[in-house]
This record gives sequence, structure tokens and C-alpha cells, in this order.
Amino acid sequence: MEFARVLKQAEERLRFLGEPHYSGLSDRPWPMVPWEGRMVRLAREMRVDGWSVWYEVLGREGVVLYALEARV
Repeated sequence: MEFARVLKQAEERLRFLGEPHYSGLSDRPWPMVPWEGRMVRLAREMRVDGWSVWYEVLGREGVVLYALEARV
């Protein structure tokens, strides 16, 4: 499946940031994801094979939240 392949590539490319705690499809630019009772804006972007990977690194421990968005 296309999504699974791209998700795996994104995980490999973001591995240096730490272990992801959220992943999924984004339905809008700069997606917001729930984290510890609040919403976190994913403001950083990386492109993988026509997809945007929106992510954010939280705190000193390097917690990474990210979402995928298909680009046309």
C-alpha cells in the first residue's frame, strides 16, 4: 500500500529525531494533534515522494509527533 510505504520512509528519515508517538493522515495544512491534554501544531515540513510530512519535536527528550499529507 502506498501510504504504508511512505509512512515507513518518513519514519526512517525522522529516526534521528527520536521515536514517533503519533502518525496519521493530515486533513489540513499545519495539522494539530492531541498530546498530553493539549493540541500541538506540527509546523515543520519534509517532502517524501509527493507527500508532506508535518512534524514537531517536543522537549529535551526529543519526542516527535508527525502526520502525513498527500500532495498533488
